Amino acid sequence: MTRYGFVASGGGYRSFYTAGALVALKRRGLPVVHIASTSSGNNITLDYLLWDAETEELPPVLTRTMRLSVKDIFHVFSNFLGLRPSLLPTGSHLFTVDKDNCRKALLLDDPRRLTILAEALRAVRWEISATNLTKRAKQAFSINDILRTIDDGSISRFMDAFLAGITTIPYFKAIVIDGDYFIEGGYLDNTPLAGLFQDPDVDEIIAVDFTDYDYHVELEKIYGSSVFTLPLTGIDTHLLVSDLQLTLPNKRIFAQAELVNQMLEAMGKSSLEIGGRTWWRKKIHILRPHNLESMTISLKDATAQKRYFELGLAEGSALFSAA
Repeated sequence: MTRYGFVASGGGYRSFYTAGALVALKRRGLPVVHIASTSSGNNITLDYLLWDAETEELPPVLTRTMRLSVKDIFHVFSNFLGLRPSLLPTGSHLFTVDKDNCRKALLLDDPRRLTILAEALRAVRWEISATNLTKRAKQAFSINDILRTIDDGSISRFMDAFLAGITTIPYFKAIVIDGDYFIEGGYLDNTPLAGLFQDPDVDEIIAVDFTDYDYHVELEKIYGSSVFTLPLTGIDTHLLVSDLQLTLPNKRIFAQAELVNQMLEAMGKSSLEIGGRTWWRKKIHILRPHNLESMTISLKDATAQKRYFELGLAEGSALFSAA
């Protein structure tokens, strides 16, 4: 049976689409042996690995989120993201993340869930991608190594890596690990494909491309606003700039992935060692949803999480049926 690697990219609320795709994969019994994630993709991956698919219809935190009132958007932050928004944000960031509260919200205080997670990690390799801002370098945290033995100490170290991988500034304060500042991996690579190309246990790769978005229309909305709404349009502009920074580089990443495959094919090789690393030629399945908004902070649409999940479930099922 084909063994899949899966890329859980960042994308704010877009990641609910990713959750739908993963659920579709699980329901078809297709084995995922390696997951690379960053930003909100970390939340999706953790919830997927905590899922008892034999007794539960959906992953546990996702189930709780889907049952919310469509107007209860703040509970989405606490339930799915493990965040506690400050009532009066101060300084340079909007959200303060309490590690203990986040751990509890993500169900990592539940012994049964930890048993499920340990079992899942015996079959799935998981890497969280973050950006070491101090060293200006990408850093991949091997969760299998961190949680080789699951106890309070290893879960605390996992939470450091998890939060480092979701920290988008200025919304959150940068995470400090061993004296270095960390922010989410999306600043350097929002679609961390490289590790999957280097894993001989992965036969094919599944990734989601969120770059099919109408930025022209968004800019026209902002430029057409009244000058008297400058503070509000300033927020919208900042959200758009953040989205551009974290999303548009995906075009280059997918192009590079295709180039690796084309070079290996032209050379008549299935793999090639470069700089001590072996790269394997692998088929890539790409899901390309159209015009999904990240809405990391925006409160204008509280129904997005459910709609995006259902879209990912439908399009993921269609892709895997074709495959």
